[in-house]
Formats: sequence, structure tokens, C-alpha cells
Amino acid sequence: MHHRFSTLLLCLSCVLPASQRVFAENWPQAAGPNHDWTVKTDGPVPTSWSVENNQNIRWRVPLPETGQSGIAVWGDRLFLTTMKPLAADATVKKGADVVIYCVSANDGKILWQHDLPGDPKALSIYAYGFSSSSSPTPITDGTHVWFWNASGQMGCWTIDGKEVWTRKWTPTLGRPFNKQYEPIKIGDVLINVEPLDPDNPKRREDAWNYLRGFDAKTGRALWTAPEGLTHYNTPVLGMLPDGGHAVLAGRGAHHGTPEAPAGLTLSRVEGPLAGQTVWSWDALPDGKAHVTQTWNKKFAYWLDETRTDLVVLNTQNGTEAKRISWIKDVVVTSFDQDSKTFTRREGVDLSMAQPAITVFPAWHANLSIYPYVYFQCFSYEGKRQGKIVTIGPRHSVVRIDVEKGRVEYLELPFPIPEVEGAEASPNGTLYPNMTINSRGIDVADDKRSRRDGWWWCFNGNTIAVNQYLYFTFMGGKVQVIDGQTRDFDENALVSFNDLGKFGETWSCNTPSFSNGRLYHRTMKELLCIETTPKRLR
Repeated sequence: MHHRFSTLLLCLSCVLPASQRVFAENWPQAAGPNHDWTVKTDGPVPTSWSVENNQNIRWRVPLPETGQSGIAVWGDRLFLTTMKPLAADATVKKGADVVIYCVSANDGKILWQHDLPGDPKALSIYAYGFSSSSSPTPITDGTHVWFWNASGQMGCWTIDGKEVWTRKWTPTLGRPFNKQYEPIKIGDVLINVEPLDPDNPKRREDAWNYLRGFDAKTGRALWTAPEGLTHYNTPVLGMLPDGGHAVLAGRGAHHGTPEAPAGLTLSRVEGPLAGQTVWSWDALPDGKAHVTQTWNKKFAYWLDETRTDLVVLNTQNGTEAKRISWIKDVVVTSFDQDSKTFTRREGVDLSMAQPAITVFPAWHANLSIYPYVYFQCFSYEGKRQGKIVTIGPRHSVVRIDVEKGRVEYLELPFPIPEVEGAEASPNGTLYPNMTINSRGIDVADDKRSRRDGWWWCFNGNTIAVNQYLYFTFMGGKVQVIDGQTRDFDENALVSFNDLGKFGETWSCNTPSFSNGRLYHRTMKELLCIETTPKRLR
């Protein structure tokens, strides 16, 4: 595998200049062309595939090291990052350096690459189920491409790989490496998440993170938002009701993040008021902003593991519009593994189940498409802080109609084959070969990275192509769901796909869609999926 990748580096393709390429659909940054992880298309949409069985795979190429960035797409080029390849004899599986890549979208050949070092004090575990130095997704406009290293460096290159500028910063240190934010570009402004500069007298000893705007052409600092946000959160760009763009960001997280109080801030990001707060909303004192806090022109949403309801805020002014319980009077479609049948129940009170079920929205595996909010439920049965708990419903995703207040749970058939060497643990089954990279090196120090993706990890963001939702799990499974069915039941299940053999595949990545192709990646491979839409039952 390593030799094959080295050969690919020598196979550089000649391509047309960006100005001579015409393509209908691009995925220019983490949240896609519409900044909300959704896209509409009249063309084919891949919904069914198998990497393990080489079905509907246009191409697959090995990656030399694990990485967690999404894939930016412009025309015939893909942009992504990996961690710098770990030495085979390394005893410490941490690092702060990444490698940036430009790849041919047609065949996966590497067109160019560069190293992008990070602050050596900001080390991340290589295969960490909660992000790494390589987590931020590149951004491109077809002429330039911007890359990030969450360990403290960002930069701009031409589409053909010539460096334009780079800039370093001192990232937050002293906490787990959970830098899940995604950079954003709006016009000629790049938006990053980072603390104030070390020489800034307003920088706190326990440094807060802020939205900061930079000139995309030069890297020059333009503005800093006045309110903090946790780097566990993914800021989301959108359009204000009265025009102009803003970013919604969250405060509050585990491990004592200092930004307070917990809650949401909507900040303008363009024009003379760029960086100024539109409104700020305070949640519970111990609120957690881990999920991607989505919004639209009408509503902003607060999802929080400490709550039992969805808080719906008016985008116009941040006032509370309603709360929708996700515990009481809900609809549950459950799946029986033995009989392979579904049962649908209305008017369910999950708190009355035996044992009572706690709903825990999985971090970052959520999406909103008005009037719906979707999220994955973490699934867990066992002890937490000395108490027996049941978190679920098991293997479920949720759809909330924010206009009707209707909450529907759908349990996914999530078959897990027998895996040799699998290890039972109180926190879920561990798969020992899951975190072995393409060069045969196990790059995970944290055992939690060897689970299937249903508990205590940052799965990739959910995306939607037309009505199809793509939920990716750390164990390399991808569930495709029709989010627009009348009833959110078994009729919403489109297909259950893999990114490789279960137990040997690992992905905390978000897919991208462009021109009938789905681009995805795992620890071992970069993948191009292409097929005619096909509905599976």
C-alpha cells in the first residue's frame, strides 16, 4: 500500500487551468455550496455502494496516513489534509504537523502536496475519535485554496500549488484535542476559530476562543467577534432575515471550557458591522454546545445533551419561540433483530420505559432542513458515573418537525458482523484492527477510537443531497435515509453502505457531493462513489 501511494505521487496529471474548466456543481468548503451541508441536483445521486465488495466505486486510492478533514471539491480537483505520516517505530502516537493535498477528481492521482507544520505544543492523537490537527476542511474558490492545521497554522495556495501566504497562531492548549470547528469563507473574508494573540492585553490566562476574520488574499486580521465560542463547536454560516450573512456559534462543553455562559451567539461577518453581535442567548449553566447548532432565516436551534427538549429561537432577535420535548408524546419505530420486522408506536413517553431512556444527541451528527431537525442518538447501556443508564433509543435517528412539534424516532437495522479479536468492554465493543493505517501501523492510543461510532465520538457531519441524508459512523458504515418521507419509519431507509470491511475501517470524516459523485475517505483510503440512484428495501 505504501509503495502504491509513493508511485501515485510521481503520476502527476496535466490539467486545464481553472479558468478553462466549467463544472455545474462544486463543494467548495466544509458545509458545501449552500453553507448548510445540503445541495440540490437534477443529476444522479449515489445512494448505494460497497467499498468492501467494490460496488459502485469509481476509484479508490490509499492514503499514507489518517486524517479527519472533509474534502473540498472544485471541478476536477479535490483538496484534503492528513496527519504527517507517523514513523513505523514511533512510540508516541501524537503529532502537530499535517500534509495538504490536491488530488485529481477523475482518478485520485496526487497533483501536488505540501507540509503544513503546527505548534509542537499543540499535539493531537493521530486516530482520535474527537478530531485532530487535520480536522479543518480546506476551502477553495477555483483559483486559490486555503488550508488549516488546527495546531496553529493556516495558509493560501494557488490552485496549482504555489504558496501565497501562511500565518501562525497560538491555539488553545491544556485540554483534550477536540477542535471540531470548520473554517468558513464568505466573499474575501476567512473566518477562523482561535484565541486572541498572546500579546493582546485582553487575552485571558485561560484563553477563550473567538470567531476571527482574516483577509483571504493576504491573511491580514480584520476583526474579532466580542463573544467567545468553544472549539468543540462547529460555527454555521447563514443569511439573516433582513439580508447579510452571519455565523451562529455555541459556548459550553466538557472539560471546563472557559467560554461562558453556555449558549449561542449570532454574529455578523461582512460589511461595516462585521464581527458585531446580532444577539446572544444563554442556555443552562452547564449546557454543552458539542453538536452543530444549525439555523435558518426563521429559527435557530439549540441541541444539548443536558436537555430533554429542542429549544427553538427566533432568528430575528434570539428570543425563545418554543420548546419541543423529545421525551414525551413521541413516535418510535423500532426494529426487531430476530424477526427483522419494524413496529411503530405513537404517543410514547420515553421516561416511562423500563429502564427509563435518556436521549443524548450525538455530537455533530445532526442537520436541519426546514421544517425538520435531524439528529443521531448515541446508544449505550451500562454504568456512567456509578449509575446504570440506558441511552437511546438504540441505534436511532430522530426527525423533529419544528412547525408541528412532531418527534419521530427511527431505529436503524445496524448489522455488525462477527469480528475476530473483538473485545467486549463496559463502554462498547472494541475492534483491534480498526485503527491500522494503510502502512500497517496502529495509530490510535485511545481505545475509544476502536468502537463502531454509536457512542462518545465525533462522527463526521451529516450531509443531504436532495432528500437523501448521509449518516457516517466511525466504524466505516454509512446509512442513507430519505428525510422527506411522510412518516419517518422503515420507508425512509434507502440503503446501508460500507467504506470498507467492518473492523478494519475507520472514518470520522464528512462526505462531499459534486457532479453525480460522492467523495468520501477513511483512515486508509480516498474514495469516489458513483452510481445511478437506486432505492433498496
